Amino acid sequence: MKKIFLAAVFIFLICVVIFSNRQKNPEVNSETGIKEIVYNLGADPRTIDPALNYASDGAVVIMNTFDGLLRVGSDDRGEPACAESWEISDDGLTWTFHLRDGLKWSDGEKLTAQHFKDGFMRLINPETGAPYASYGFFIKNAEKFYNGTANSEEVGIKAIDEKTLEINLEYKNPLMLDYMSFPAFAPARMDIINEYQTAWAAKPETYISNGAFKLESWKHGDGGEMILVKNPNYWDADNVKIDRLRFVNINDPNTSLAAFRAGKLDLTSGVPMQMLPLLIKRGEIIPKPALGVGYCSFNVDRKPFDDVRIRKAFTLAIDRKIIVDKILMSGARPATGFICDIVPGTTNEKDFRTEGGEFLPERADVEEARKLLAEAGYPGGKNFPKVAYKYNSNPGNKILAEVLQGMWKKNLGIEVELLNEEWKVFIETRQKGDFDIAREAWILDFNDAANLLETLMSASPQNATGYKNLKFDELMKNAAVEMDNTKRINFMHEAEKILMEDLPVLPIYFYSSGSLQSKRVKNIHKSPRGVLLFRNAEVTE
Repeated sequence: MKKIFLAAVFIFLICVVIFSNRQKNPEVNSETGIKEIVYNLGADPRTIDPALNYASDGAVVIMNTFDGLLRVGSDDRGEPACAESWEISDDGLTWTFHLRDGLKWSDGEKLTAQHFKDGFMRLINPETGAPYASYGFFIKNAEKFYNGTANSEEVGIKAIDEKTLEINLEYKNPLMLDYMSFPAFAPARMDIINEYQTAWAAKPETYISNGAFKLESWKHGDGGEMILVKNPNYWDADNVKIDRLRFVNINDPNTSLAAFRAGKLDLTSGVPMQMLPLLIKRGEIIPKPALGVGYCSFNVDRKPFDDVRIRKAFTLAIDRKIIVDKILMSGARPATGFICDIVPGTTNEKDFRTEGGEFLPERADVEEARKLLAEAGYPGGKNFPKVAYKYNSNPGNKILAEVLQGMWKKNLGIEVELLNEEWKVFIETRQKGDFDIAREAWILDFNDAANLLETLMSASPQNATGYKNLKFDELMKNAAVEMDNTKRINFMHEAEKILMEDLPVLPIYFYSSGSLQSKRVKNIHKSPRGVLLFRNAEVTE
């Protein structure tokens, strides 16, 4: 959420516990009798509404407070959750899900198939403004409903009875079960949402959920915290061993590390950049490839970035090898394409990146970059208009921004202004297209290239670049309905090729993840796509 995508995280995805100098935390002392895990969420989530969230911090909360028809399992794939079974019609276009007996919301109200229908309809309702609305377009007439050419009764979702949900598809979906475990497809309490509108997800008394934990309190802002407690009405409550989760908001990695060493935290989403080499050398952090890419978006509707030669010049002027080896030092890899190197290809022998080849050099191609800039009318950067790079406030993001600024100055002769914004403001700014170049990051919601490529389709709510290419859209639409895996992946290889020719984005690095865990805590599920689940976690002290 993982997901999530677009996270206010520190340069790379990492969850760390520092072993040295750990002290007893009175909040988690066994004398209290409360089994609590304290996690540094980093930023205060902009929203924890399953239909409106598209950041990883919000996804961590949602995936621990809501269950869909399916949930993410220990193998990182969908497994039965609220639905205990399902059937598929012979033509693959009708899915019938059967809910478990006795499902309840956290306030004790009965949970029914109608609540799932309500959640799905809310996702694809244009009035909701859901960033993942297009994820529901595999449902029959969902896209037409979203575009106003079909009414709600024509959408292929039916609550047959309280325990039976039928979904009729527009086309066969090869990722159907992955989608059903994605938090945007959570059930909805429309009685509460209709009364409180978007404010329903901001207060514990109205944030009614159906997952392993429920929201007990939320103090907003940097230095604030969110407390989740075990949900006694959860269908799998007997297997939840933690009484309480405390998510704190410490944006500064130095402060976060100090809190670890003082024994005030169990997990953190960031450590100071300068500490990484030492922690990795000690073996305290073991980097592993993750399903994410750090990149920049160009606003292709604004001059001068409406010119592909300018976009390519900026892209070739950065040295990805220096960035990952000398700046990040986290185990990240240079992004020579848009899709990272552990996403599956057509066979088990090669991943998507290996099959697709390298579109971009690891080292800066200064000669070609300057040539393109001159062809566009700005030799040596002369008379280049004023442009700015926007990024969300974070020490790691600031360092990377300054490195990019320096490379563009040295290699192109262009001075790029740096503008930082608080996370919630930055999300709004970027989505409104109020930028020249913007920091971006995406952690794949599913281990599939489509999850990232689809964000650049013309109609995608995630597409803040203004990019439109009908051939690219056609290839991605073909991939969405193709059940033959080889053909499907090849459609996406062709789509990525077009994308790398047009370059509305500037790939920089592929994420790494590492996780170290205190001996007092175990069974927290962390995956390469950023999923962080506490429902099976245990405190052993």
